[in-house]
Amino acid sequence: MNFYFDDEKHSETVLLLHGFMSDAMSMKSIGDRLNDSYNILYVDLPGFGASLSTTYDYGMEDVSFGISKILERLKLGPVHVLGYSMGGRTALSFGILYPDKVLSLTLESASPGISESGEKSDRLDVDKKRAEKIMEDYTKFLDGWESMGLFKSQEALSAETFKAQREMRAAQQPQEVADSLLKYGTGAQPSYWSRLKELKIPVCLIVGRNDQKFVEINKKMAESIENVQLKLVEDAGHNIHLESPKKFDIIITEFLK
Repeated sequence: MNFYFDDEKHSETVLLLHGFMSDAMSMKSIGDRLNDSYNILYVDLPGFGASLSTTYDYGMEDVSFGISKILERLKLGPVHVLGYSMGGRTALSFGILYPDKVLSLTLESASPGISESGEKSDRLDVDKKRAEKIMEDYTKFLDGWESMGLFKSQEALSAETFKAQREMRAAQQPQEVADSLLKYGTGAQPSYWSRLKELKIPVCLIVGRNDQKFVEINKKMAESIENVQLKLVEDAGHNIHLESPKKFDIIITEFLK
């Protein structure tokens, strides 16, 4: 996997993991606000930016293994991990599989996957259809994706911010995006619901109050995690760090202290 390491010679590092149809640089606004106190490690997850998906046979646990090898290559000790949406699912996988490499977990609009087999199969079917639509007409898929209720609250974003997000999504390679969805999308990844109780590190769950589906998911997650903070952000939807950056910054800086 491709990565960028902003080494500011601090004692601790924050690893940032991006969401679907974006790449590492979509998290740069967060990194820029944290690099006064932390080194920042950005990773292009498979299928995005400069990290390929189509030429490899892998799943979510292989992605976590790849992240562990990046930390070893950089000779880094345990790091703080912050992941958004798809990156949050990946961060959770990494935290469960490699707890000795993690100081804390910040999960923004994330889930542990799907535990019920029938629901999991249904979601995989949905993801397969989405992958087909991505390959058929990526621009049309983007239009549909951005009009989903999940992102309705982003209508309040400035034209400049929305344009920058759209350009990053449009810059991804359709075949890579589609392939990643089939290999470590929500329908394909293992369920970590039963393993949440294994987490002993500090965990911060951040959810937009307007993102009701993920509010319910994260409330349920919080019941199973020993050392957890659940933060519900008013007037925000799925992407809190984009929609309410000041509130998001306050939450993460207080949590990481």
